[in-house]
Amino acid sequence: MDMFKNVPFGNSIFQIQHFTDGKETPQRRYRHCLLQLDQKLRALKECKFRRKRLEIDIEEIVEKLTTSISYETKRLQVDLEEKKYYLEIEAKLIEDCLIEVAVYKKILSGLPEYSREEFEQGEQEYWEKRLLNDAQREVISIGGITTQTVKSLEDIGINIGRNEKGQIAYTKGEKNNDFLRLNQTNKP
Repeated sequence: MDMFKNVPFGNSIFQIQHFTDGKETPQRRYRHCLLQLDQKLRALKECKFRRKRLEIDIEEIVEKLTTSISYETKRLQVDLEEKKYYLEIEAKLIEDCLIEVAVYKKILSGLPEYSREEFEQGEQEYWEKRLLNDAQREVISIGGITTQTVKSLEDIGINIGRNEKGQIAYTKGEKNNDFLRLNQTNKP
């Protein structure tokens, strides 16, 4: 059916371009695209092997149909119909996968390549941005920051507390005793 072919069963191009993980840093976006590309290329390879097996099964069934009789023929005809159906499904998966591969390759072509060392150097920035963004969203949605986010921020050297106006604030690096006292006296 054409209507199935016209709609992606995987991710849409818009979804890939706008909701790709790791937008906080180019290193993370690069990594995410590589992981997705690897997953899609593996899926294509798996489809290739399944298609080869299905084609062999179809050949075998067609050959058996030349000598089969009665119920055996009916079963083989159902098997043949089923194998052809699976081949059609594989074709749809391959089409969608090839589109996603092209999108990820295009995104990657606009990003610099990173060595392992360069990637690791960007991790501090990535986690700071990601966790601070999480904290900001939590403040907006629930009015505070969850203990899990606070702990994660502390694990990377960012301390959360309240400033002199009672607003949620953070400091980087060593724990500041004044900041901690302020946090204890201005709890919500």
